[in-house]
Amino acid sequence: MNGQDQFLGIVQSGQFQILTPTRQAGRSLWLTRMGMQVSASPESEEIELDAHEGKAIMVRGLDSGDWLYSAEVIDEAGPILTVMVQRVIGTEHS
Repeated sequence: MNGQDQFLGIVQSGQFQILTPTRQAGRSLWLTRMGMQVSASPESEEIELDAHEGKAIMVRGLDSGDWLYSAEVIDEAGPILTVMVQRVIGTEHS
């Protein structure tokens, strides 16, 4: 996986809310396609999450505070699975 981390979460208000890994649950991240070593603003290659709003998604990238660099959405749950993820995993962090 080239040193990249994987996260499962829900898109809320255009931002990715982490559910797993559990040690990072509750954090919010912005996603950018940009690599960490590029000397430009991560917003210039921000991944718009509007199409994923309210859905559970799996993402991969390099965690750096508020941004996930070299990010890619690797899977998206449908409505039924999204509800199950919110109820099962989401309640573990309440």
